[in-house]
Amino acid sequence: MEHARFAYRADPAVPAFDDAEPLFIFDGFCVLCSEGVRWMVKRDPKGATRFITVQSPLARALYAHYGLDPDDFDTFMVLKDGVPHLRYRGWLEAAKTMPAPWRWLGYAGHIVPGVIGDAIYDLIQKNRFQWFGRRDACLVPDDAATARFL
Repeated sequence: MEHARFAYRADPAVPAFDDAEPLFIFDGFCVLCSEGVRWMVKRDPKGATRFITVQSPLARALYAHYGLDPDDFDTFMVLKDGVPHLRYRGWLEAAKTMPAPWRWLGYAGHIVPGVIGDAIYDLIQKNRFQWFGRRDACLVPDDAATARFL
């Protein structure tokens, strides 16, 4: 499904925010998701990508804008250049925000058909709590990463 760039800016339910850099929306209770964000920050400490948990009011408003249920979280979102990228495509776009060699994986991943990438993503997403665990509280970034979190 194609979305108009920056469509959320005209939605009064979505609070205004600085969308100049990619925004990675993830489940703050999911160990896999939280550790993935920590992994990204560690390998790209000066990166421009910003992060926010789906549990935050801004992320919930963005999910609602795009017809996603933030209470039944089934995909993270990478909002890049005003366009939402979900599931496998979101993973590829997240990788493209990283320095090499990780960025290359984001481009190389396009050789995998989306239907296969989404199926793998869905399998991991549906089993993430069983396989990796669940936090009792949302991820709190350390001092060095705080500026990258909304």
